[in-house]
Amino acid sequence: MDLSIEDGLESQVVSLYKEKEELETELGTCDIDSILQEFESLNRELKRLYSFKEHYRKVDTTQIRIESIQSAYIPKHRFP
Repeated sequence: MDLSIEDGLESQVVSLYKEKEELETELGTCDIDSILQEFESLNRELKRLYSFKEHYRKVDTTQIRIESIQSAYIPKHRFP
């Protein structure tokens, strides 16, 4: 095999192992299935939170009578 091809392949392998180590360090895993599963889980949670924000609004408790909390989330259609 040509020396430049060998050097290029070796460089790619070293780079791949470096990326694998970085994933392990930053995410605690380098398993692609685990990373994708975590990504999908976070995506679902984010969509749920945006949906919550879209359908509810924060209301100061001075507008309603609730004891021992500072604010509450009420469906938007309940208040003008």
